[in-house]
Amino acid sequence: MTDLHDVIDRADRLFDECRFEEACNLLRQHVESNEYDILWRLARSLYSLYKELHFQQQKTAADALILEGFQIASKLLTAHPNVSASHKYYAIFFGEKAGIEGTKQQIMALGKVLAQIQTAKQLMHDGGDPFVWHLEGAFYEKLASLQWYEKLFVYALNKDLIRPTYDDALRCLLKAEDIQAQFLSLNEFLIGKVYFQQKHYQRARPYLTKLAQLQIVRTADDQFSKESAKILLEKM
Repeated sequence: MTDLHDVIDRADRLFDECRFEEACNLLRQHVESNEYDILWRLARSLYSLYKELHFQQQKTAADALILEGFQIASKLLTAHPNVSASHKYYAIFFGEKAGIEGTKQQIMALGKVLAQIQTAKQLMHDGGDPFVWHLEGAFYEKLASLQWYEKLFVYALNKDLIRPTYDDALRCLLKAEDIQAQFLSLNEFLIGKVYFQQKHYQRARPYLTKLAQLQIVRTADDQFSKESAKILLEKM
């Protein structure tokens, strides 16, 4: 029988090398163990692989990963309900799955997605998980960026949903950086984007310039952040 510690070590090495498909294939072989350290790593790898395929516009394959990820996240949450990562990955895949099902379903899922993120925050320990703070900040940024007519539709379907500001988004995104600086290019991009949207261009410029000049592009997030940063810099 394969030692799960060896599997975990191999999976972590593959993930760190951005070999997400290989990490998924390895972890899938051990998913029936219901081991927490297998399930959350598989959820992480599936989401990272999804983002690569989504960026490449391979919609069918990307959507299939979301459905698989939702099954894994549901299993993770059922088996390990008192762990932050279980709620984090359920929030991610529940929201993405709703997006596949249609705009109305995606909007109606917002309250549950946020509730799962906030539960993940409540269960954090050892200084916190920067990605959970990133998720909340990205959630707030998306809502704050909606046009007025889009907000009418969103809040008609979610009367109790929070109405965040850009400052709410920035607070979470900066908190993520405080916990672990430069852990995710997308988090740095969103900080620059929020400052840009607030017309605080001098604060936005260092984040966007750094990303626009990024030399090592390893993931879809890196590529997206680099290209998007260049666009915002041109608009200044």
